[in-house]
Amino acid sequence: MSGYELFRILTLGGLILGAGISRPASQETRDARRARNCGYYREMVRHAFESIDKKALTPRFAADHEAFIEGGCLAVMPACPASSADFAFADMLLMMTVSANMGSTFTPFWCPVKEGG
Repeated sequence: MSGYELFRILTLGGLILGAGISRPASQETRDARRARNCGYYREMVRHAFESIDKKALTPRFAADHEAFIEGGCLAVMPACPASSADFAFADMLLMMTVSANMGSTFTPFWCPVKEGG
């Protein structure tokens, strides 16, 4: 990832954060905040796909990530990165969500522990 791409990612995160600051947090319900953040996240994904080819993602990872978004951005099941493209995509979105003050736990990127290993 070039310095310019990183700058674009962090700038996008800052813009999204700025858009969210205008609403008083005390007046927003948890569900409303989740829906708003999910909308922001969809925009971040769109920007991430400008740098990473969607076809480069492993099918399972792409399907699990899409299920996360379609489910309202609630991580019931993980989207476990398996390839270098999966990890690059997950890293980019993680940086964007942290920059937007959404936190690193917003994303569905984690891998379940395998028994016996």
